[in-house]
Amino acid sequence: MLLKLDARRLFERIKYRAPEYMYDFSLKRSRDHFPEIFTNRYDTVSIKDLMLCGQEVIVGLDQYYSKIDEMRWYLNHTQDMPNRVEDKIHGHIRELERFYETLNLYIDVEMGLITEQQTNHETDN
Repeated sequence: MLLKLDARRLFERIKYRAPEYMYDFSLKRSRDHFPEIFTNRYDTVSIKDLMLCGQEVIVGLDQYYSKIDEMRWYLNHTQDMPNRVEDKIHGHIRELERFYETLNLYIDVEMGLITEQQTNHETDN
C-alpha cells in the first residue's frame, strides 16, 4: 500500500506541477527543484520488502520507476532548448500515465481490491 501511495503522489507531482517546474527550468535554467519533484520511497525500499510483492507488481514497479528515472536523468542532464524539453516531458508523462495505471491494476489485484475476473471483464468491453 505504501508503494501504491508513493506512486500516486509522485505521479501527481510530475504531471500536475509540470507547468511550474518547466517554467522554472526554462526561465532560470535551474535544476535545483527537480529533487523535490522526483523524491520517492521506491529509491529506498529494501529487497526484503519487495519480496513481499508478486511478480506482476514487481514488473509494474520496475516499468514505472524506470520511466521516472529516465525523466529525472533527462531533466538533470539535457542541453535541449526549453520547448524541446517541454515536448519530451509531456511525452514521458503520457507514457508514465500508462505505467501508473498498469501498476495500480496489478497492486489492486494483488491486494484483492479487484479480482482478475473483474479486470478480464473490463478489458473485454
